[in-house]
Amino acid sequence: MTHRERILAACRGEKPDRIPWVPRMDLWYNAHARSGDLPEQFARCSLREIARELGVGYHTVVPNFLDVRSREDTADRCLGIYRLKNMAFETVLSGVDRVLAPENGMTRVTYHAPAGSLTGVFGYSEDMKEAGASIPWVTEQLIKKPGDYEILANIFANLQVRPTYDKYSAWQQWVGDDGVAVAFGNLSASPMHHIMHQVMDMNDFYMALYDRPDELKLLAASMEPWFKAMFDVLAGSPAEIVFMGGNYDATITYPPFFEEHILPWVASFADQLHAEGKLLLNHTDGENTGLVPLYSRCHFDIADSFCPRPMTRMTLPEFADRLPGLTIWGGIPSVSLCRDSMPEKDFDRMLDDTLSFAEGRTHLILGIADTTPPDADFNRILKITRRVSA
Repeated sequence: MTHRERILAACRGEKPDRIPWVPRMDLWYNAHARSGDLPEQFARCSLREIARELGVGYHTVVPNFLDVRSREDTADRCLGIYRLKNMAFETVLSGVDRVLAPENGMTRVTYHAPAGSLTGVFGYSEDMKEAGASIPWVTEQLIKKPGDYEILANIFANLQVRPTYDKYSAWQQWVGDDGVAVAFGNLSASPMHHIMHQVMDMNDFYMALYDRPDELKLLAASMEPWFKAMFDVLAGSPAEIVFMGGNYDATITYPPFFEEHILPWVASFADQLHAEGKLLLNHTDGENTGLVPLYSRCHFDIADSFCPRPMTRMTLPEFADRLPGLTIWGGIPSVSLCRDSMPEKDFDRMLDDTLSFAEGRTHLILGIADTTPPDADFNRILKITRRVSA
């Protein structure tokens, strides 16, 4: 079987010929490619070439936000809007004049809308570059005072969504049998989640949730047509798996918040995708204790980047037993790849337990949760690869 066939078989509840092993290595690669100290045998290789040399699946779930075609791809980072080659649509600003300007190594963006103007700053710090970070950091949020909610709502209410199926199909063909070209929709699962995750500082959001609930509801309502348009375009796309929503954590997207503001949107989109024969992936990379009972009502198909103990309180068997039929993508905690965090004997024990659990199972794709850290011991990735391939 090809890597693509193994991934899809696992997602469909079929038994692949061996455990699908699709490690996420983008941050590790970005950091070492920048510093020029990739392993000698891979010094001139792309990440995809490294995956091929190792004989592992090529990870295409979380986009590499550094792999942009032009400044336009990340120009609206402060809005939580991206335009990437692994997306089957693009969001277009309507009735808004956007101005970009360099500022101390970052980018200042200003939006002039009919309701007023907003400004923010985003980019990459040197520390982020050294760590291989991919998503630009917002250092100045657009919302700074009460009147800004209405201006931002005006911007979101007038967004347009256009299919880019040809561009996505070209990327899908490029990925080929090395993996499954997961179509990226949004890191956020719903309008209110988008405000919390992309548009506002998290502390400011939770203060506003208590102090200014009406303004937040108005802003969330302005985003609803944009989300529904994304859903429609993605449901009609050539994608087999769609990524829409993630970065859940029981302390941040705590159960009552998740149940009210995220669950209905995820369940609705999952049902819409299922009607078109597609699968929904959610990026469940945080502490899932307390959220698992709600996941079963969300109808999504793939829990990407599930991270077990010692990084969270749940084990891989516990998560799988409580959510039968849900495909788990992950299972290898990222700290286990770092010698300073896990001694060799503990790593070997963890790997034995994980592979023993995974052998012969359906609905499991082995991966690194959340991603391979820059200080990972590459020999441990090689060890996992040898064991899976044996």
